[in-house]
Amino acid sequence: MANLPPLSLYIHIPWCVQKCPYCDFNSHALKGEVPHDDYVQHLLNDLRADAHYAQGREVRTIFIGGGTPSLLSGPAMQTLLDGVRACLPLAADAEITMEANPGTVEADRFVEYQRAGVNRISIGVQSFSEAKLQRLGRIHGPDEAKRAAHLATGLGLRKLQPRPDARPAGPVAG
Repeated sequence: MANLPPLSLYIHIPWCVQKCPYCDFNSHALKGEVPHDDYVQHLLNDLRADAHYAQGREVRTIFIGGGTPSLLSGPAMQTLLDGVRACLPLAADAEITMEANPGTVEADRFVEYQRAGVNRISIGVQSFSEAKLQRLGRIHGPDEAKRAAHLATGLGLRKLQPRPDARPAGPVAG
């Protein structure tokens, strides 16, 4: 199995605060609490069952998408990424990206995600226009989007991924 190409791993967190009307991803409006521990254990059980397919291959990127992965607790993210590391050979410089909805960003949770190994955040800013965000059914406004970007930048994350079509109404940094 020499010279096998590296792998990328996608992990899906299917819950959202509410389902956006334009979204066609496998996501569901949350009813009650996120089943953090149960869901992570099911994901890791599936990974352990299929890890043999990745034998001899290194994981270079992990993308945690959804839904709204930023609804997952910090301890659950730690358990999830520790479990991935135990099952699969992860590159020392692996890029671990997590999607975040600006309306669910909390400073303490972002710090916990970073401690768990997340080193890149993709913040779902579809617009900085209040009117457009309302039409899109988003749970956040422009100020929350800017705050989320400031927070992620302040953590010194390796990368911050804004949407290419999102343009701030004013300076984001500062």
